[in-house]
Amino acid sequence: MMEFDGQNEGGNASGKVKNIYARGADDGLWLGLCLTLAFVLMALSLDFPLLNLGAIVLLLGVPFLTYYFLRRTHVAAYGLTTFSALWMQGITMFACASVILGLGSFVYLRWIDSGFMMRALDMGIEYYSELSSETAVVMADELRMIADSGAVPAPSTIVMVWMWMTMFSGSVLSMVVAGLVKAGKVRRR
Repeated sequence: MMEFDGQNEGGNASGKVKNIYARGADDGLWLGLCLTLAFVLMALSLDFPLLNLGAIVLLLGVPFLTYYFLRRTHVAAYGLTTFSALWMQGITMFACASVILGLGSFVYLRWIDSGFMMRALDMGIEYYSELSSETAVVMADELRMIADSGAVPAPSTIVMVWMWMTMFSGSVLSMVVAGLVKAGKVRRR
């Protein structure tokens, strides 16, 4: 895989070379913190709706952040990074980010706000009950049955779904962004 000269942006002070996996892990830390903050803002938006705007801004920034990280790698390698290497860096980045998101959301759902899922379910029941369509009434009844039977998914189940969704959508996004990065010109020094 591609490795980069320690003199470039990709290296560190000791001159040690970073490969795409190390770059993906480092960038995944920042992306994971961004996604975790977006989750917390969305969770708190049940009580403070304006916080949802911050979550939306953070989530809309993910493709741009992905482009920034992959482009930085490509420029540090003087435009010689292969498409597959950029894509793999993106996949690694989203895999690491999903672990951080998973840990943060599990702690939140399990110990900080253990009633979050039930409150979200109640809000869904209220929302669909107010709609006049037959489909909405059926949805409200199904949500009510879930709440009444206590079949609310466990935090671990919810977190695993979010982690898989983050990794899958991130790998697709990384593929698109890697193509865009490769299509861009890089000045060679």
